[in-house]
Amino acid sequence: MTTFSIDSRRVDENLARNSLPQFNPGEPITHDPYPDYARYRREDPIHWGMPHDPRLPGIWYLFRHADCQALFRLGIGVECPIGGMPAKLGWDFGADVPEGAVDYFDLRKRFLTAQDPPDHTRVRSVVGKFFTPKNIEAFRPRVEDIVASMLDAVEQHGPGRVDIVKLLASPLPLLVVSEVMGVPFDDREYVHSMSVALGSGFDLDGTLDKLLAAGEAARGFNDYLRALFELQRAAPQAGVISGMIEAAAQNGKLDERDLFATVSVLIQGGHSTTMGLLGRGLRGLLEQRDQFERLCADPEGLAGSATEELLRWTSPAQRPPPRWVYEDIEIGGQEFRRGEVIEPMI
Repeated sequence: MTTFSIDSRRVDENLARNSLPQFNPGEPITHDPYPDYARYRREDPIHWGMPHDPRLPGIWYLFRHADCQALFRLGIGVECPIGGMPAKLGWDFGADVPEGAVDYFDLRKRFLTAQDPPDHTRVRSVVGKFFTPKNIEAFRPRVEDIVASMLDAVEQHGPGRVDIVKLLASPLPLLVVSEVMGVPFDDREYVHSMSVALGSGFDLDGTLDKLLAAGEAARGFNDYLRALFELQRAAPQAGVISGMIEAAAQNGKLDERDLFATVSVLIQGGHSTTMGLLGRGLRGLLEQRDQFERLCADPEGLAGSATEELLRWTSPAQRPPPRWVYEDIEIGGQEFRRGEVIEPMI
């Protein structure tokens, strides 16, 4: 397999159609980004911007809701012409990266977000059994206990300023996802540090620097999980990890690499997105006091719809993993060629 390649003339054509300066996903957000998004949505909604990954010559960004929705609906009922696997284009996902980042891509190739059917279906069929509505609802009392204890800690700080991310938004999802997965209590901070570093591989800034941190985390996760799997095979515990180990042994749907990758991404994804929603969502409620007071007046009745609205209003996953174009497609009047990459700005 070779590294990523797009015809240079096509790159020039894509760049020439831009109405606004190239969007830069690596630029630090030190201000409210939504006016910038709104401008692209109005004036240049299908835009050839700078790549998050320097191995790429550019990337398409979709800023309109209708275009993002059209992208997500591709493949419903038919074989999908896009996906997360550059290998389908004959390209090696880990090509031309520093040696220290190779372990990260060996792991990422097996992430659910980088797989298409039938592999995605095979792995998801196992994972989904542990995250049914019934199983999640059964965990509610424990989550409520954890939240209550954290709110007590917040209250002890008195009426002054508190760091709500430090006291609630960050530790809460770490504790919950660790218990659900079956991560031993004493290991949670270490697992959290590896999880954050592993997540940096999804948040590239136009350089390969973050991939080195992700590569180190991948090696750490592999070493840690290898020992944890051995312990839980000998003495199964309550939690998703032991359940997945047992399922892998019984039906053969998961091999060892699937276990490593899936457990890693579940821990990483289960923490970062929830932390983002809690932090950004609470800030939004505090800045819109009428909505905050409305929720406080009827928490039982409005909690569900408020959560859905916060997910819409300030998504903690604003840029999902990019989609590779396997076959020429058209969205919003723009043609996308095989080998190009699309990022829906949800």
